[in-house]
This record gives sequence, C-alpha cells and structure tokens, in this order.
Amino acid sequence: MFLDKYLNSTYLDLIYDNYNKDYISLLDEDNFNKVYLLLKSYNFYFIEDIILNYLELFEIEEKYVQLALNDIKSSLGNNFVEQIGKNMTLIDKIIELASNYIEKDNI
Repeated sequence: MFLDKYLNSTYLDLIYDNYNKDYISLLDEDNFNKVYLLLKSYNFYFIEDIILNYLELFEIEEKYVQLALNDIKSSLGNNFVEQIGKNMTLIDKIIELASNYIEKDNI
C-alpha cells in the first residue's frame, strides 16, 4: 500500500483501524500525491493528521482542493493554515467547498 510512503507505522495502523481496507485500496495514488504536495506547498504541518481523520480529502481532484483552499485563505487570511491546525473541523469546510466546485463543473 502506497500510504506507507507518507505515514509511519503507528499512523498506518490507525488508518487501517479507522477505514475499511477496500476503501483504502481504491484510493488513487497519483491524486493522493497531488493533494499531499498541494498541502505541503501551503506548509500544512499536520498533513498526517489530515490523512488520519480526513482521508476523503485525498479523493478529491487536486484542482478542486486548490480552489477550496483559495476560498478558505481569502476568508481566514494569510494565517489560514495555523487556524485550520487549531480547528481541524475546517477541513470539512474545505471538502464541502471542493465538492461544490465539482458539482458546478458537472452541471
């Protein structure tokens, strides 16, 4: 499984406890990597925690995550990463915004 490139063994064990193995096996490694690198480019210092708790974010095409991050940044300001780190439920908002962009493209 490609997740071992991104997570230590403790986090991997937790991922397999939190998510169905079939679900994990369906993840697109290329897209996962793109979203991972996007978060890294914004200096998210808690990417492992995002993977652990919001793995579905990595299912979303990187371009939609980018658009959602732009929206969050414009509403929260330049320290948006720190604010998200203090309130991880904002990841749900990123997922929601990205999903809205997907819906708009599919209309």
